[in-house]
Amino acid sequence: MAIFHMSFQNISAGKMRNAVASASYRSGEKLFSDKEGKSYFYKREVMPEAFILTPKNAPEWAKDRQQLWNEVEKKDRKANSRYAKEFNVALPIELSEQEQKDLLTKYVQENFVNSGMVADVAIHRDHPDNPHAHVMLTNRPFNADGTWANKTKTEYILDKNGNKTKTPAGNVRNRKIWLVDWDKKEKIPEWRKNWANAVNQVLEAKNFPDRISEKSYEEQGIDEVATQHEGINSQKENRQEFNRNVKQQRQAKAEAKNANEKIHNIRRIETLQRHYSFDEKRMVAQLSKQLKTFVSLENLDEKQRMLFNWKNSATIKQAIGEDMTKQLATISQQEKSLAEANQLLDKVANRTVKKLYPDIDFEQTTIAEQRELIKETDSEQKVFAGDELKDRLAMIRTNIINQQVLTFTKRPFASWLMLEKQEQRAEQTMSNILAKKGYQLADIKRTRGTLLTDFDNKEQDILKKNIKELSAVYEIKQVVDTQYNNVLSKTFPDMNLEKIKMSEKERLYTAVVYYNPELKSLEKRDLDQLKNNPPVQFTTQEHAQGLAYLSGQVKPDEIQNANLLRILKNRGTQQLFIGEAGQDKKISAKQVEQAKKGIQQHNQRNDNFRKENMPDYRAVNYNENTPARYLNKLLSDTLISLLYENNQDQERNKQKKGQRELEYELEKKKRQHQKHGRSSGSIYR
Repeated sequence: MAIFHMSFQNISAGKMRNAVASASYRSGEKLFSDKEGKSYFYKREVMPEAFILTPKNAPEWAKDRQQLWNEVEKKDRKANSRYAKEFNVALPIELSEQEQKDLLTKYVQENFVNSGMVADVAIHRDHPDNPHAHVMLTNRPFNADGTWANKTKTEYILDKNGNKTKTPAGNVRNRKIWLVDWDKKEKIPEWRKNWANAVNQVLEAKNFPDRISEKSYEEQGIDEVATQHEGINSQKENRQEFNRNVKQQRQAKAEAKNANEKIHNIRRIETLQRHYSFDEKRMVAQLSKQLKTFVSLENLDEKQRMLFNWKNSATIKQAIGEDMTKQLATISQQEKSLAEANQLLDKVANRTVKKLYPDIDFEQTTIAEQRELIKETDSEQKVFAGDELKDRLAMIRTNIINQQVLTFTKRPFASWLMLEKQEQRAEQTMSNILAKKGYQLADIKRTRGTLLTDFDNKEQDILKKNIKELSAVYEIKQVVDTQYNNVLSKTFPDMNLEKIKMSEKERLYTAVVYYNPELKSLEKRDLDQLKNNPPVQFTTQEHAQGLAYLSGQVKPDEIQNANLLRILKNRGTQQLFIGEAGQDKKISAKQVEQAKKGIQQHNQRNDNFRKENMPDYRAVNYNENTPARYLNKLLSDTLISLLYENNQDQERNKQKKGQRELEYELEKKKRQHQKHGRSSGSIYR
């Protein structure tokens, strides 16, 4: 779960702190202090990912960590000099390491570096559940020529005649004017708010439900007591005692929460464990040891994602000359163990679902859907029944693509067209670079990537990034294709999957999700009825509520109809819903337009995020439609013939078989008749 943590502090001589030592500790790099005449080095098991960002007027030496902080200490020699401002920030664990770095880099660049600060960034990943960053910022700006500029200037206080004024003691009155606004008290709240907004924008674009806030507990309406700043006045002891009590209270609440979570987790584990055989329990223990994670549905999904990213990275490093034999062997072994673990859990999940939900049509339910059903049963500690079970299965079926894609690649699925465009962009970018050396795209696979060594570092980075991009696209395509085929083959058991284009599959899938969530087998006459007279799925009240939700006026938990909420959360079915609501005579045009505007704004935020992170990005726009127009265009005679092609073949084969059997019977009777005629003749004679 994403959390907000951002703390600021000063690194100053007055607190007996050393800028060089601080930079060494955070970066993990050995640095020599000119002032003290000694080196600083702090050994770390996991080396931080450290880099420096510089503003436009900064000299070249500012990119050298050792020289940068030595120069800072040379410039500021006072006993109370502030060398740097530092902030510590928690990175959202929902994002990949690269996504965390990209988010932080963009934030630091926009909020600090563009204002004139040098930022020394160190990302720490000592613990997988606590990725965070330390950022040291210079307090002094640079002049246009790259020399240090002043932080402040002195301004004399003049009288009305323009003469200097003096204090009663005879000193000239003056005041300090700051030349930068970095130390203004309102800046830290601004920086904190900007970080929360930056994180939330990324989480929203990736369809993660979590959001963070820079606001206090009270401002957020959270029942929690904040500690007091102790200070150095007469109230220090009282405030210290108050803080001790607050911390004890928090600790007690945390212990209670942890205990409840442990109980809940035990229950979740036991849900599947109750259905393990003795041998399966032994296999779980063995596989958990091999995979270095407890074998559960959630853990295996995360393990698959980690192995995917690790394998991509290792393969590319191997291609450019690094010896990754040991790592690739480990990956291969873990992939084998993962496949065994998934096979085992599939079997146990199927068995568990059969016991908990015996009335489910297992012919219509995939193993992936069964696994998601078990997850939700575990999460809510509830066995669903009746309409609730139907709604839950329909919701799982609608969301399963996004669930699988997010788990696997940390990217939400938009559309097949979007994937095609991503693939085309990546291939074109790579082809342009490869052509410089006379290579083609196919040569990468042929040479197993060794041709990357023919290019400089910048070109290698671009090629490696796009190779990973393509790999992710291929994996997403596989997930999407599998789900489309699963759903459509159940609705149209006689369809010819090979002859139907993916764009048609996607539109057909959307129609099935909207009109046939239970995946009942549809005959030709059903399609004719659907095409000529599309059924109205929702009432006027539900139309009004759904449009209000899309325009941002209603929250998800205010919608009682689970089927309606399912339709509203899917981008494709949203369009069918708006088309249906637009034909409701009791719904005003204003309501429809507000919903369209809300969707447009939401999609625009997502598109803006993608534009920032994907070069040459082009948004995919959906045309407004009505259900009748959508279905008439989709269900052409050609497509319908493909949906029932195998059935037609079966009918033709059945007719041919019947004709052959009839011909055989006639021939048989003819032979018998002839034989009977000859025998009668002999007897007669």
